[in-house]
Amino acid sequence: MPDSTSAAPHITPEGFNRAITSYPWLGTWMGVKATEITARGAKVKLDIRPEFLRHGGTVSGPIVMAVADVAMYAAIMGAVAHGERAVTSDMTMHFMRKPQGAVLTAEAHILRRGKRSIVLAVDVFVDGQGDSVCHVVGSYALPAA
Repeated sequence: MPDSTSAAPHITPEGFNRAITSYPWLGTWMGVKATEITARGAKVKLDIRPEFLRHGGTVSGPIVMAVADVAMYAAIMGAVAHGERAVTSDMTMHFMRKPQGAVLTAEAHILRRGKRSIVLAVDVFVDGQGDSVCHVVGSYALPAA
């Protein structure tokens, strides 16, 4: 497989953000947006709203998981032609500390790309707080060529 570190991404952040509006719960209701997509990774942001919080002001786990999953999806769409047809195979999440703040940022990086699957790592941050609040490793099944 050729090295794609210097290749142009298959989609721009603007194109990705338009594409995910076809998933109303994600692109419209949740409001997660890609801010950067390369051929090796992606960054997405989500403004935290009250309905995303658990008791005590902690962002709920399913919201953190969704942000990480969207970051992986954006990275795959940047790296793979027809990446929109890829599907999540698995995700393992490690919460490091309570995610409390106004904006979550997830940064996804491709670890390994094979013919049928792709493995990624994601770190989720609360803007302005430095350390990752959650580390995720996941894989996606890639579409047949």
